[in-house]
Amino acid sequence: MNNFGAQNMVSHLKKVLMKKPQNFMSKVDSQKWNYTSPLDQDIINENYNEFYKIIKNSGTEIVNLKLKSENEELCDSIFTHDPSLVLNDGAIILNMGKNLRKKEAEEHINFYNEEKIPIIGKVINNGTIEGGDCLWINKKTLLVGESYRTNKIGIDQLGNIVNKYDIKLMPIKLPKYNNENSCFHLMSLISMLDNDLAIGCMSLLPTDLINLLKENDIKTIGIPEDEYFKSKTLAVNILALSPRNLVVMKGYPKTIDLLIKSGCKINLFSGAELCIKTEGGATCLTRPIWRE
Repeated sequence: MNNFGAQNMVSHLKKVLMKKPQNFMSKVDSQKWNYTSPLDQDIINENYNEFYKIIKNSGTEIVNLKLKSENEELCDSIFTHDPSLVLNDGAIILNMGKNLRKKEAEEHINFYNEEKIPIIGKVINNGTIEGGDCLWINKKTLLVGESYRTNKIGIDQLGNIVNKYDIKLMPIKLPKYNNENSCFHLMSLISMLDNDLAIGCMSLLPTDLINLLKENDIKTIGIPEDEYFKSKTLAVNILALSPRNLVVMKGYPKTIDLLIKSGCKINLFSGAELCIKTEGGATCLTRPIWRE
């Protein structure tokens, strides 16, 4: 039996790839990286350590991504979710839409080679896909958002790969939001909390997606939209450690109350510096390698 495979968003998280923040993130050009303002390194580290401890204490095996050179400016490499996917048959290397992140694919290739996880496909050339646009609603159905950073060419390439493994890829055209430099993924709109439960921004969810969730008997909690927009969409970016056992960012009490009323266990972390300023949430900080 393989000790890898993560073809859903909610089963018990057994193994995950993570990356600690580079120690010079406070010194980089925040506009170049599309961060909302300059970063405070100490607070970033505090936020990350709090998040890391939740994952570790859950019993999940954490593998830390080691870059070929930590001196190279790859600040977004903390968001390990985006450069790859892991199927039950092996890994797929994606092609980042944000140019500053292109080199991260090679770092993920090195990781999978070291772990002896086969690489079964790559999105290449003019095709772009980021992991934040990929959402499993069950083990055989993968939704992929067409966004600023994920294009139709990339979606078609990924579809050709996953179809070989009896997986149905369903493209979802995302609405325009903010500007083309923004990180607005499918998971900026929705997160899976259980096999039959999701949370999303109902005013922005495409009608096709709402209908698809209903057809698959998935109930969608509408996130309080004042908290959604206050968080720059990241209040909806929630990581499931197991069904209804969630990692959620602090500061959004109405959202947290709704989750608790839906029978969810909540593990809170501070993300004001680590997440809000850098456009990435709890899910983005993890690349699930094995869910069971």
